[in-house]
Amino acid sequence: MEHGADGSGDLTYVTLITSDDFLMAVQALASSFRSSGTKHLPMLVLHTEQVSSNTLARLSRDSSLTLRAVETIPNPHSTSVPGWVNSGFTKLRVWEQDDFAKLVYIDADCLVLENVDELFDRSCPAFCPDVFPPDKFNAGVMVLEPSRKIFQEMLTQVEQMPSHDGGDTGFLNSFFPDWYSWPAEQRLPFRYNALRTMYWFTHSNPGYWKSVAPVKVLHFCSSPKPWDSDAKKGDLEQIWWEHYLRSQIPF
Repeated sequence: MEHGADGSGDLTYVTLITSDDFLMAVQALASSFRSSGTKHLPMLVLHTEQVSSNTLARLSRDSSLTLRAVETIPNPHSTSVPGWVNSGFTKLRVWEQDDFAKLVYIDADCLVLENVDELFDRSCPAFCPDVFPPDKFNAGVMVLEPSRKIFQEMLTQVEQMPSHDGGDTGFLNSFFPDWYSWPAEQRLPFRYNALRTMYWFTHSNPGYWKSVAPVKVLHFCSSPKPWDSDAKKGDLEQIWWEHYLRSQIPF
């Protein structure tokens, strides 16, 4: 890979797509990154064989994205989330991408509302707090230094370690059990992974949401997603649609 004169080629953002259902999500995320003025594009998009050639063709037309195929890592835990069954632990493969010095991983169902390039200055690994349990982290946004050694250690523990949510977030909290006591540099403010569940739970008292402003990364966790047919059209969903529609305009 080519590296910029400032070394920026060693650093990039990365996301993951394991289903055609998330095509619109990746497009909206890419649009939000372009709007943020980041200097760390193209974004790396890891994808599995579950993603169709048609979806990959559409993503490949976006010059702000670089596609990379990875093998799925099934979820060993019983889960009711359809997308987690066959590929629920594939996110662990971000640690395998060691042609980069540092990665900022962001889930595809997120939007970047402000430039977050400062995350590359953080010590690794770094995570944001979850809404519940609040002393755990949410794996929707992560700052990490790829390491095949760590990745292999994770693979050996996938079958043994518990996951409190039945997914990758729970597993990673078991793998990094003392995160809550780490130095501040590795505990990111909630605004870098602002889970919309907090917005839902506190909508009657907007002071809670305002207290974490400015929201830099908005995470549309839980269901329905903004692009689902049964999704409500709330304030946050309107923001998502603005970025998605912008992604459909040639640039």
